[in-house]
Amino acid sequence: MVVSMKDQVNPPGLYVVGTPIGNLQDLSDRAKQILSEVDWIAAEDTRETAKLLNAFAIQKTLISLHEHSTKQKILELKERLQAGERGAYVSDAGTPGISDPGAALVKACHEAEIQVIPVPGPSAVSTLLSACGFDASAFTFKGFFPREKADRKAWAEEVARQGGVQVFFESPHRVKECLHFLAENFPNEILVMGRELTKKFETIRFTTTTELADFYAKEEARGEFVFALSLPVKSAEKNQVDQVKLEVFLRNLVPLGGDQKLLVAVAKEWGLRKNEAYELVLRVLNK
Repeated sequence: MVVSMKDQVNPPGLYVVGTPIGNLQDLSDRAKQILSEVDWIAAEDTRETAKLLNAFAIQKTLISLHEHSTKQKILELKERLQAGERGAYVSDAGTPGISDPGAALVKACHEAEIQVIPVPGPSAVSTLLSACGFDASAFTFKGFFPREKADRKAWAEEVARQGGVQVFFESPHRVKECLHFLAENFPNEILVMGRELTKKFETIRFTTTTELADFYAKEEARGEFVFALSLPVKSAEKNQVDQVKLEVFLRNLVPLGGDQKLLVAVAKEWGLRKNEAYELVLRVLNK
């Protein structure tokens, strides 16, 4: 559905409103107006949103909408919007739809041809990128750092293949473990930490994975964290050519007594990761 704001001011539909990630002064005048005029506000956490509204003397009906909300709840909100109401969706903090559950309601509105009107606001991702010093013309947002060991291994392999700037969140009680993992898998790569962004104790550190892991091994981790990790960007074409040459080289080693262990060691020396080295060696030995 084509959205035109020229026909009427604040028409019926769903307003996706960005809210402060810390400093309440970051709430835009337009966001205040929209939140004051809509019929209701769907919020990821109504308690947090109530604090925000109270700070600006805004009284509105709050509706809880979180990751465990039922399809029936989304259907009810959609039907209210179809009846001509104006609703807003806000996350706990920052721009909705970025690592929060609001996408389901937005998608339902698009499918029902209900206007979806974004009201831009703060984001921890863009806030850190603006202050990290990296070339952020291209980056990958990874959401929250994985909790499970197997998921972390897959995460590390994926970001190593992608390279470039990787942005992700982590909760304070898992920061130490996260940094230890990064220091082991990406030692001394550049890492920028944003902690409590826009709040009283805001901290931005431009350092390395190893140095930051050592620091938090001795310090308590408090607050909300967002990280930007800078990794080397590999040339896919060059990597493909190297693997072809490497496969030929490994085949020539086999008649000379090169066993699997030796071949894997050689493949790793050529720059392949452990799992890639094993896959290539098995292919060589099975042909």
